[in-house]
Amino acid sequence: MNENQETSNQADFNQSTSQQFPSEVTAALIVDELVRLGTVDAVVCPGSRSAPLARALVQAADAARLRLHVRIDERSAAFLALGLASQTRRITPIITTSGTAVANLAPAMVEATASGIPLLALTADRPAHYRGTGANQTIVQDRLFADASVVEFDLDGTHEVTAAVAAQIRARVDRLAAAMLGGVDAFSGAGHLNVRFVEPLVPNDDHVAAIPEGRADGGPWTRIGAGEVGLDSAIAANAPAVATIDLSRRTLVIAGSNAPHLPALEDVPTIAEPNSYAPAVPVHPLAAGTFAQIPPEQIVLVGRPTLHRGIAKLLANPDIELTVVAPAANHGSGAEYPDVTGNARAVVKQVKAVGEQDPQWLKICEAASELAVNAVRQTLTESIEADEPLTGFHVAAALTDSLRTGDNVVLGASNPVRDVSYTGLPFPGVNTYAGRGAAGIDGTVATAIGVALASDRTHADDIRPPRTLALMGDLAFQHDSAALAIGPGEPRPENLTIVVANDGGGGIFETLEAGVPALRGSFERIFGTPQDVDFSALCDAYGVDYVHVDRLPDLLAQLHPDTDVEGIRVVEVRTTRATRRQLHAKLAYNSQLDNAS
Repeated sequence: MNENQETSNQADFNQSTSQQFPSEVTAALIVDELVRLGTVDAVVCPGSRSAPLARALVQAADAARLRLHVRIDERSAAFLALGLASQTRRITPIITTSGTAVANLAPAMVEATASGIPLLALTADRPAHYRGTGANQTIVQDRLFADASVVEFDLDGTHEVTAAVAAQIRARVDRLAAAMLGGVDAFSGAGHLNVRFVEPLVPNDDHVAAIPEGRADGGPWTRIGAGEVGLDSAIAANAPAVATIDLSRRTLVIAGSNAPHLPALEDVPTIAEPNSYAPAVPVHPLAAGTFAQIPPEQIVLVGRPTLHRGIAKLLANPDIELTVVAPAANHGSGAEYPDVTGNARAVVKQVKAVGEQDPQWLKICEAASELAVNAVRQTLTESIEADEPLTGFHVAAALTDSLRTGDNVVLGASNPVRDVSYTGLPFPGVNTYAGRGAAGIDGTVATAIGVALASDRTHADDIRPPRTLALMGDLAFQHDSAALAIGPGEPRPENLTIVVANDGGGGIFETLEAGVPALRGSFERIFGTPQDVDFSALCDAYGVDYVHVDRLPDLLAQLHPDTDVEGIRVVEVRTTRATRRQLHAKLAYNSQLDNAS
């Protein structure tokens, strides 16, 4: 195309948009650019001010450019988008109208940024001059996620959209995307694009808005290279970008939440959280007790450790040299990298290994891990033989024993994610998601639905799509049960099993300081918080299959990989938390080196 042709096309656009409205053109441009950036899913909540965006997304979905999901509850919708984004690794927008609808996105935005997931809050707003006038549904929403996102921008869509303005809109969307996707093979987190729309919000007829064409190659308007955000400080300037790890020293890798794999340390003993990678030389987390007695000389930490106090004590040991591998990006609070205790010797972006591992150290790690694994088996066996009531720990063991390559697992916060870390995860070939960024119970059901839907599409040609299994407690399930409301005609998961370990309240507190015998007087009311919800009736209200089991063999049968599941199925397991504290004490005792037989 020559210069005269480009000028002619711009003139044609300006003439064609003289009968169009700024709101619909702005919305269409944003949606078009998101698709060019790779967006494949979008979640919409109903609303008036967001009508231009909703219409643009429907048109994009009708043209098979993306898949659209409609939900009535903004909080659950945001977690659905988070679940989709966690699996597709694409920017996934959640669209809301103005006012308190936007505020409902906060929990998912917090989790997305803490976990590095590209969730985009695409919120409709009213013109700036509405503020301070008492205009209905007008709040200060453009700064609502200042601390819950890595990037935010307020876009004024109230003026005529010329070709030059259209280019600026496209470029702005690309800037936000680059910030959200900052880092090589890693995500920086959530973004917020607040768009001000002016009436009329919808046209008089059902046409598709004419917009200036994007780049001819179908890509984004501005290609911004993905690079890690460096630290502009004397400390960073003096810190090496690559650390040399001498493997002749006793070395242990701690792979925390969402840890990327370090090929240079492939064969080094590794304690990994369930949503980390499955290491080649796994070490059970209960082995941390042995390492307190026979400590490593150095630890390499990658990802965020979020689960085990024994590991936290190791990382705080000043006699152990700690190297943190992280991009040390700036999320608004200075350099951010995992080092809660301030014990890190160096924070680097990459490592290289030299030297040979000490065979004696490898034997110690293997023995410590085997001791911990046997402790779990022994504790479970003793409990089963004594015919003790089921706990969430038994449920986790049943779930991890049922896993097969290709399965997806979504883990609730508190006990479920900790339990499976003891009973088998991470598991090679199993895709595991756990919201460990902020470690809240918010949106667990909606996230599981999003993970399942994304998996279904990836395996659209399979006769039977891979399973998605979600494990959560009764409070987490109850908290997000509204996510089971999926409208007719909306995409639904094909093979999702939600396992609810119902111990009648907050079982995690049984093992914490608040659960000591001396504090039991007020424990049930303010920590245990038992609820009396009929999950069978709740599932029936949402049209979801429900199964209740009381025995471990029945649970194992329900979780067998060959069990047919059509759509969403909830399996409730009645468990007890009364023996939680005793069980954890027994696990710790059986895994101690001094107590090994």
